[in-house]
Amino acid sequence: MTSIDRLSEQYCDQCLIKTHLRKVRSKTQAHHFCINECSIGKQIQQLGKALQ
Repeated sequence: MTSIDRLSEQYCDQCLIKTHLRKVRSKTQAHHFCINECSIGKQIQQLGKALQ
């Protein structure tokens, strides 16, 4: 769990792509990018699956 938090704080909180997509498109589009296209988002997904 701490590794997920660490990745999120280090990369996601200040992500320029996420911020740009939220402004230009929508929060949903930014979330879609994070989950499906971002390498950090994919790492977080893998760590989350390991917790289950």
